[in-house]
Amino acid sequence: MAYDQNLAGEEELSGLSVGLSVVIPTYNGEDLLRQNLPSIVEALGLWGGDSEIIVVDDCSSDKSVQFLNKNYPQIRLIINAQNMGFAGTCNAGMAAAKYSLALCLNNDVKVEAGLIEPLFCHFEDPDTFAVTPNILAEREGRNQGIVFGMYGKGFLKGGFANIKENSGARENLYAVGACVVYDLAKFSALGGFSHIFTPYLFEDVDISYRAWKRGWKSIYEPKTTAYHYSSATIGKVKKRLKRTIYFRNRFLFHWINLTDPRFIAQNAMHTLLRLAISFLWFDIPYYAAFFGALRQIKLAKSYRKSVIDNLSMSDGEILHRTERHPS
Repeated sequence: MAYDQNLAGEEELSGLSVGLSVVIPTYNGEDLLRQNLPSIVEALGLWGGDSEIIVVDDCSSDKSVQFLNKNYPQIRLIINAQNMGFAGTCNAGMAAAKYSLALCLNNDVKVEAGLIEPLFCHFEDPDTFAVTPNILAEREGRNQGIVFGMYGKGFLKGGFANIKENSGARENLYAVGACVVYDLAKFSALGGFSHIFTPYLFEDVDISYRAWKRGWKSIYEPKTTAYHYSSATIGKVKKRLKRTIYFRNRFLFHWINLTDPRFIAQNAMHTLLRLAISFLWFDIPYYAAFFGALRQIKLAKSYRKSVIDNLSMSDGEILHRTERHPS
């Protein structure tokens, strides 16, 4: 089942031209676009391959649209008729893309001039779904381009590398959506980012993990770098609301994607335990998150069926391939 019916199927996309479509979602991002757009324009020019930039504006109330029309007339601008959140906005850009690979790029990311070529090369492997560069989030001291597979207390977790940590190319648990190149045919075969996680959080985790379930991998490439002012767009959201959204989407992600019986049992046990004791510290957002996820259970079941119908890799194998291996 497709998550977004506006995205073409894999067979329809097989005839896409070789090249790179850059898809940038934005909401009230005029200042960020002004700061960061020049870097991707420079990177595409240095690379020299066939490319396009698509900016999808999610009903901004600032002057983002006027800025783009005046300063970047070569950019394809899509304006949402209504606010669609991260998933819908990115999917709209992906649906309009004309090349075989698509770089999903946040408006708060600045890239190095040599970004493209090292990422592009990995797609010679037909099993590659997504590739990320170094994604340096200096405020957090993390490299979001390296995501180790971790598991504890019934839940999967991606562990970011330290910003100074060195690593060769490796397989990631998921590709962070701030700066990632996707195989567009595979992205579309998966139905794109799922709207069940709207307004934000877990969309990139979910699609990468669903790709792994089909045997399609996410790769980290150390030879190039992007710089991420992490959560610049949603950082001002009230902490309680953001926490509720995080836990709701974490529940949904696991209900959709876990398939190993041991993982499912442990997830259920730890969830029930947490629900039984969270009242002791008045953790109202946790209960709100759980019941919010329950309201989406019918949709989650339909998405889960798609995962099971296309299953080729277990949770255990994915974790083994993406865990932090001794150097």
